[in-house]
Amino acid sequence: MLVVMTLSFALTACPAKETSESAAEPEKKDKPARSPAKKPVGPGLERLSVSLAQSKSWRLPPAAFSFTYPDEATLSLAKAGSQNPYYALVELYRGKKISESVSVTHVDLQGGPTAKWEQLAPVVMKRLLTAMQRQLPGMKILASGKALLGGKDLYQFRAEFEITDPNMGDPGKYRTLWVALLPGPQSSSPNGASLTMTVRQGSGSKVATWDDFSSKGLMGQIWRSFEFARTGSP
Repeated sequence: MLVVMTLSFALTACPAKETSESAAEPEKKDKPARSPAKKPVGPGLERLSVSLAQSKSWRLPPAAFSFTYPDEATLSLAKAGSQNPYYALVELYRGKKISESVSVTHVDLQGGPTAKWEQLAPVVMKRLLTAMQRQLPGMKILASGKALLGGKDLYQFRAEFEITDPNMGDPGKYRTLWVALLPGPQSSSPNGASLTMTVRQGSGSKVATWDDFSSKGLMGQIWRSFEFARTGSP
């Protein structure tokens, strides 16, 4: 795992500063959560489903969602009883070097309507960008704010950086895109989620342009298949 990938997890956890302490603590009356459901759904594909109970056990804002990813990728999940900055991390290696990575973190709506995100989003993104630029001084912010991605108008930021120190991870030039997703009115999830998608350029990934993030490779697969659980879902 790249050091910079771990770095991005801590950064995308910044929205936690906006949440109340009670939202981050598991309820004592809750039954022990089952492990997230992971099952094959097609040739070379697996689907991960996270329930509200499971996300609570991770001490993260409760959210229920699922997505599909290539079975050749490596999946890492948050751990019960730990201070977790992300729900899930999916990494795709080519040889021994990382090619693509997607982390799924939280968007805490503080129990309010999703419209509240309109005020919260600029604050969250500013914190993330400021922290990232402190730790990656050479990182270039290309865009931030609301923009189209895969036909959807969403809050996001796009950045580029380069790793030259092997201690920081595989040397090379990288592109990273952070995007926030909100649950719809028919969703049982009280909170949203964010995707931090990173690709190492020249790694053999099919993700060559910004538009490719929503349609190709590991990122495109997760983006196209990501959905929040509907009302009445377990």
